[in-house]
Amino acid sequence: MIKDKITSAGPSITDKEIELVNEAIRYGWNDKMNFYIDQFRDEFSNYIGRKYCLPTAHCTDAIHLSLLALDIGPNDEVIVPDTTWVATVSPILYVGAQPVFVDVDKDSWCMSAASFEKSITNKTKAVIVVDLMGNMPEWDEIIEICNRKNIHIIEDAAEGIGAKYKNRKAGTFGEISLFSFNATKLIMSGQGGAFCTDSEELYKKAKIISHHGIDKEITGRYYWSSTLGYNYNWTNIQAALATAQLRRIDELINYKEWLFKEYFKRLGNIEGLKLNTGSKRVDPVYWITAVTIGSNHKTNKEFLCQEFVKYNIDIRPFFYPISSMPTFKKYNINNIYKTTNINSYNLSLNTICLPNGNNLNEKKIDYICDTFKKILFT
Repeated sequence: MIKDKITSAGPSITDKEIELVNEAIRYGWNDKMNFYIDQFRDEFSNYIGRKYCLPTAHCTDAIHLSLLALDIGPNDEVIVPDTTWVATVSPILYVGAQPVFVDVDKDSWCMSAASFEKSITNKTKAVIVVDLMGNMPEWDEIIEICNRKNIHIIEDAAEGIGAKYKNRKAGTFGEISLFSFNATKLIMSGQGGAFCTDSEELYKKAKIISHHGIDKEITGRYYWSSTLGYNYNWTNIQAALATAQLRRIDELINYKEWLFKEYFKRLGNIEGLKLNTGSKRVDPVYWITAVTIGSNHKTNKEFLCQEFVKYNIDIRPFFYPISSMPTFKKYNINNIYKTTNINSYNLSLNTICLPNGNNLNEKKIDYICDTFKKILFT
């Protein structure tokens, strides 16, 4: 057994990150307190290809702002994939709207366009489409449906930074796109998020709500709150860290691709195992390498997580269907989503996320994969 624990995630920190963070700590105050926030905003907008970028304290905040900017509230329905992180869905409840859960495609693990279209009602106002695990859905189909049905598109690209659909970057689909810089993400700042759009109107609306309803550029007054707002501001120190990470994004993406290929070489030919390869029209980023274990192995994600711990390896279980959670039980009448969202429920049972930290080498990958085989076949 290895001495040091292999963690499920972990960032890549170099002298570049340390240098910018030190500068922000030493000099980033008073009239320079937003220096790196502005720097990141401009560089990230340019990288993604959006006109406007509003950094936030969390991606959850950005999702909340997107719903508020689109005037979504009580009596509105927002369609979401059942397979996602809970923060994609919780802000729908914040604004008093109702989440409607749809299934994912069994291969891409992203929203199924067919399931989405079946779930549209006269109350449907928006859809939040998730670029799950660095992959992307069939965007052409989803956009066509939304245009035909007059539905707002919000793209949750928290896990998709750097991915491309038909050579178009994640984060450029829909009216608003959202990003996360949580400690486990491709670009990280400990915590952080971004609200991106090409609409000046939506950007200005989100900007004023994100800072207590205050915007001196609009009102010309300090401390004047013109509408109900929130404290969703990011910090300069976090922005400095994220800026250094953004400047290394190609290196970080290449590492994730290398890691996926190393896992695939060792596990890809084992009967009953399926790794999260990208879709036909997608260049994924492999933010996390995940694997589904077939029924022939007679196991589940909880058992596997417990077994890996015995070998000093920390792995993450795949997402539980959001509709199965207590908070959302009242929207899952008669447990209907277990029937309609079959792929979401089946994937959840026996899928795990392999360690994806930036400190892995071939020796550690060998140990992880050898341990995996030992657990499966003994």
